[in-house]
Amino acid sequence: MNAPGVSSVNVGSKVTRSTLFLASLMLFFPSLLLAASPSVAIDTRWSHLRGVNFFSSDAANAAEMWRHFDPVRVDRELGWMEQLGFNSVRIWLSEQAWREDPEVFTRSLALALDLSDKHRLSVLLVLFDSCGIEPRGDAVEMSIGEAYEHFLRSPSLSDQQKQFTRSRYAEFAKGRGRYILVPVAKDTPPDIIFWQNWTPNPGLRRLGPENWPEFDAYADAVMKTAVRSTGGIAFDLMNEPSTLMDLPTGVSYTQAKDRVYAFVAHIATYMHNKYPTAARTIGCSSLEEMKSLAQYQTVLSIHSYLLGDELAKNLKAAAEIAQQNSKGLILSEGLANTDDWLKAYGEESISTDEGQLRHYQRTLPIILHSGIGWYAWGGIAGRMFTPSTDLIYPGGYLRPAAAYLQRELAATPAQ
Repeated sequence: MNAPGVSSVNVGSKVTRSTLFLASLMLFFPSLLLAASPSVAIDTRWSHLRGVNFFSSDAANAAEMWRHFDPVRVDRELGWMEQLGFNSVRIWLSEQAWREDPEVFTRSLALALDLSDKHRLSVLLVLFDSCGIEPRGDAVEMSIGEAYEHFLRSPSLSDQQKQFTRSRYAEFAKGRGRYILVPVAKDTPPDIIFWQNWTPNPGLRRLGPENWPEFDAYADAVMKTAVRSTGGIAFDLMNEPSTLMDLPTGVSYTQAKDRVYAFVAHIATYMHNKYPTAARTIGCSSLEEMKSLAQYQTVLSIHSYLLGDELAKNLKAAAEIAQQNSKGLILSEGLANTDDWLKAYGEESISTDEGQLRHYQRTLPIILHSGIGWYAWGGIAGRMFTPSTDLIYPGGYLRPAAAYLQRELAATPAQ
């Protein structure tokens, strides 16, 4: 059992930090503002990025983070990210939170950007996201242990689906995840055990062309707020368009993917036409997805949670695709101590402090030597669905993997 305490982060020399920060400004910010031209993108220094996917510790999903934005908490937690040695953050936005209260949302976003600037963290903003389970009006709250048994008894699931649920979630549902509360409705898929309170943005059911003008207005509000920031900003048009686990009745995976890809094509075209100098990327979950959506990106983005040699091969292949397209490349999600997330979610041997440290010791050197800029998953443990993969507890306690990462980043400055 780990006891919370005061962070032991070593801030280091202000002169050295300032010098490194000014150097990163010269290398990074022009690439964010000018990457719409392939001839510029291939020359930029995206490889210097050492970022982290950031959510405040009080948020169970992106919508909650912006509904109840706490600048004091975010200031403190972004400060910890800076002290670990990160120089960038990838932050999810929420169209739903904007729709509910545009003024509060844009004011909170401006604060978040200012705080990131304060802590010398450039920002990659995620506009939309396919991941998660859409909320249901008839959902009731139950523990994951109860939900797991509910799905195994459900007559609406086939024997094959139930066996799949057992292989993926049994260890977590009977172990460390047993008492976590999740919303379950009649048609909620078993993957609620993984996603818990994480919801897509805006969700497959709202992604039809009739709603695109509203999403364009949301993108405009984000851009209007973002241009006021003095930091470098890139825009992730959508996170993992192909990750679709919550399909409406009668909609096949192929149909759902086509709907998402049509929207991606629309928002990419809209952003290119209206904001041609803004750097655009898409958080792709596979090499195939990255290749198929390369035309919509000024900087290619890949997610990879593979291990060992497989990770090295994956990153090399991504770099070759980027070179073929004359575009920059980032690993916008990686490093999480999982067995590629959903093979066996919450595997005990890699969820502990010791397991996370062993994973970082094996994986971080591969990423550092890849020559690719990257964002770790994730930063602050809290109410999100992946606390075992995060680095710092809300009280400030550094997990052993965080201390290891801090030492490694200090010993191998970004090039």
